[in-house]
Amino acid sequence: MKTTFLLSVILISSIMFSQKNLVINGGFDQNTDNWWADNLQQNTVIKKAGSGSCMIVQYVGKEWKAGDQRINIPKGTYAITFSAYLKADAIQGGESYGAGILSAEFLNGGNKQILFENIAQVKETVDWKLYSKTVVVPEGAKTIKIVIGLQNTPGTVFFDDIKAVAVSEDDYLKIMQAEAMVKKAEAIAKEALPKNFENANFEDDLKNWNGSGHVSTTDKKEGSSAAAITSKMLEWTAIDQTADVPNGTKTIEVSGWLKAVEIKQGKESWNNGLFIIELTRDGKVKTMEGQLIGKVTGNTDWAYFKKNIPIPAETKKFTIMLALSDCTGTLLADDLQIQMLNE
Repeated sequence: MKTTFLLSVILISSIMFSQKNLVINGGFDQNTDNWWADNLQQNTVIKKAGSGSCMIVQYVGKEWKAGDQRINIPKGTYAITFSAYLKADAIQGGESYGAGILSAEFLNGGNKQILFENIAQVKETVDWKLYSKTVVVPEGAKTIKIVIGLQNTPGTVFFDDIKAVAVSEDDYLKIMQAEAMVKKAEAIAKEALPKNFENANFEDDLKNWNGSGHVSTTDKKEGSSAAAITSKMLEWTAIDQTADVPNGTKTIEVSGWLKAVEIKQGKESWNNGLFIIELTRDGKVKTMEGQLIGKVTGNTDWAYFKKNIPIPAETKKFTIMLALSDCTGTLLADDLQIQMLNE
C-alpha cells in the first residue's frame, strides 16, 4: 500500500508542480496580502513552509470568522486541484458545522454560486496535514472564491501552502485513477488488519454494531449509555458485532449485564431477550452451535451473566448478538467483556 500511495503522491505532485498556482500568497509569506483579511493573522512561528502561515483564532463565542480570495478560472480548464496544509488547536466543534474549514465556491459571471465544495475540515487538536481534492469545473463557472475560516466555534486553525492548479482532462483522469488505486490499497490493508471487539460499553453510540437498536442514556449499568433493543412485533430484532479470534486462543470468556423491560415471551421458551455468541470459520460457517450467555424476560433489574467457552479447531471469528427473539419489549445491555484465554 505504501508503494501505491507514494506513486499516487508523486503523480499528483508532478502534475501540480508543472502548473501555475492560481492562488496568490497561498503560503502567507507576504502577511495576508491578496486575502480579504478582517479575521486573518499571519503567524511566523507556527508554519508548515516558508516564512509564515495564516491563523484564525476565537477564544470564546461562536462567531463565523473567515477570509477569502477570488481567482479567475483559465479558459479551457477541465478541473481544479485544490490543496492546503491545515493544523488545528483545541477546536471545540460540538455542532456538525463547528470546525476549521477550507472551501471553494464556483461562481458564474454574475458572481452567483454554481457549486460549493468542501475541501478540508478540522476539529479538536491535529498536527499539520495535507488535504487535497480535485473538482471538475461546472459549466458556466468563471471565478472561484476560496474561503478559509473558523466556523462558529472556539479554537485556533492554521493554513499554509494553499494551492489551486488548473488540470486538463487527461491529467484529471490520471489523478482519479491514482486516487482509486490508493483507496483500493487502503481497503485491502484495512481488511487484512485484525478486527477487535470494540465499543462493548456503548459509550460511542452503536459504532461497530450492526442491526436494529438504539442507545439509552437514562437506563444504564455503568458509564453514560447502554444498548437498547426494542420491538413491538413478534420478530427477530437484534444488534451484532463480529471480531477475530487471535491465534492460539483456547477459551473465550464472555460476560455482560442485561436488563428486561416489559419483555413478553413469545410462543417458544427461548423467545426472550438473549445474549448469544456464535463461533465461525469465516463469519458464516459455524464451528459450533450458538451459545447462550444470558436470557431475560418480563421486568428485571440489571443481571450479570458470564460463560467460558472452549474454542473449536478452525475457529477464526466470533459474533456477539443481543436480540429479542420473536418477542416484544425492550432488552438493555451494558459493559460487555470479552477475554481470550490461552490455557
